Amino acid sequence: MHDFIVKLSHKIDSSVRYQKIKSFFRSLLEDINYPYKKYFDAFMIMLIVLSIAILILSKTGKVPEWLVEFDLYFVTAIFAVEYLLRLWISHDIHKYLVASASDTSSSERYWAVLRSKLRYMISLPALIDLIAIFPKFRILRLLKLYHYMHGASSLFNALLKKRFEFVFLGYMLLGVTFTFGSIFYLLEFGINQALGSYLDAIYWALVTISTVGYGDIAPVTELGKIVSMFGIIFGIAMISFVTSVMVSAFSERFSELRNQDSINHVHKMHNVVIINGYGHLGTTIAKKLKIQKIYEPVIIEDDETKANKAQQDGYQVIHADGSSAKMVKTLYKRGNIAAMLTLSSSDINNIYFILNAKSIQSDSVVYARMNQVELRPQYEATKVDGLVEPYDVIDTRAFHYLKKHSEEEKKSISFFGYTHKSDHICKMLKEEGIEVTIYEIGNESYEAAKDDGFTNVILIDKKNSETPDIKDGIAVCAMNDEALNVYYSITLRANGFKDEIVALSDTKEDNRKLLLAGVSKIFDMYDESASQFVEMIENNVKRVER
Repeated sequence: MHDFIVKLSHKIDSSVRYQKIKSFFRSLLEDINYPYKKYFDAFMIMLIVLSIAILILSKTGKVPEWLVEFDLYFVTAIFAVEYLLRLWISHDIHKYLVASASDTSSSERYWAVLRSKLRYMISLPALIDLIAIFPKFRILRLLKLYHYMHGASSLFNALLKKRFEFVFLGYMLLGVTFTFGSIFYLLEFGINQALGSYLDAIYWALVTISTVGYGDIAPVTELGKIVSMFGIIFGIAMISFVTSVMVSAFSERFSELRNQDSINHVHKMHNVVIINGYGHLGTTIAKKLKIQKIYEPVIIEDDETKANKAQQDGYQVIHADGSSAKMVKTLYKRGNIAAMLTLSSSDINNIYFILNAKSIQSDSVVYARMNQVELRPQYEATKVDGLVEPYDVIDTRAFHYLKKHSEEEKKSISFFGYTHKSDHICKMLKEEGIEVTIYEIGNESYEAAKDDGFTNVILIDKKNSETPDIKDGIAVCAMNDEALNVYYSITLRANGFKDEIVALSDTKEDNRKLLLAGVSKIFDMYDESASQFVEMIENNVKRVER
């Protein structure tokens, strides 16, 4: 018998037809994204409503006999078949038997299979499905609606996640009810004419604690009234506890429902670009894509403030952690994703996002922001399709611009600030034989410029508001503090500087101030990086089309 069962399991496991049939019913009953599920759900909801309507109307005796029989036999049969199908798809028994054929004894193997099925059968949803089959319990068919109404099932699942809190509440309610009921019985029985039994005392306690207060049983003794007051206080506290637990559960689930609704909208869009992170760079890229009207940006943002900002800006937003494997898998179901961008300021988060996306969808196109150049090997190991290092982008473009103007117009170049914004540009210009003058306010940066081989390095006395007397050439403002860049720009103009002032910016909000201060050209790290991301997306699409 054992050998026959194992052979049968192998045969079922290798049967394509069997797998297709089971996959079909699993999708029909459980996969909310399956296109035919909505029709099945509508049909089952109609049967439930019809069954309950027949049950109610049958009490009046005005329902045709054939309609009652239709409910008793046809509708009941449908629910019975559905229950058996749900039991069937709950576990793949044959897969377990095949996988464990040589690992465990026969008794252990069959007990494990039986235990897995029993675990499903005694679950609350399965018990409701089973009891609802029987005509005498037809009213319970209303509880089956959670299967077919995704919102209701989601809220039900949210409450299940709080089972510990509700179990604790149940024990607490049971203890408090019997405690107050027993005390009330001892104080009032034989005195209170409305109290005829111990059950009446328990009934009074539950009605009082729930703050319903029917008034059919009321205390008549002084101590009984005091007990009632304490019961009401305990009841208010318990209601507050229940309310807080339910609000917490529902608020968590509502976020998931909103995300599911957003994902459903994404499935209807075309040429979608997923942007993981709505910081300055994400904002700039989304605006550029929106202006082009070729690609549709979708924002994934875990920070509630940034997510709300993205929604206000008119973008489709998924308020979740971008590294969710389930979410990435769901997003790729329609094949309308042109590219995914991960723009976190944390390289670890970006690398994890890439690995997650590539593991779910190997042919996915993922571009990333790289914050630390020394981590390039780690990024490349993830098979990322493209990298943008924001400061490297601004360095390259600013370098070519300054080199061109210096060579063509024979202008000197002065840098205000030897910082992470400018040190690489200064080194590249030095390698090209272009001499630069560096003005610094910090001793550490001053010494760093000296150590890197620059000879024209001048330390400015910040306390005395000292400003270099520069009349011509190109002035580059690259201080870490954008307020200082604004200050030196406006001071240079006030002192009669007529030539070009260039600013290296990594704080988009201050660009307008820089322009008002007299800056001629701004190399915006976010704008330049965003342009490179958009260019990579366009090049990839053209390559695929060819």
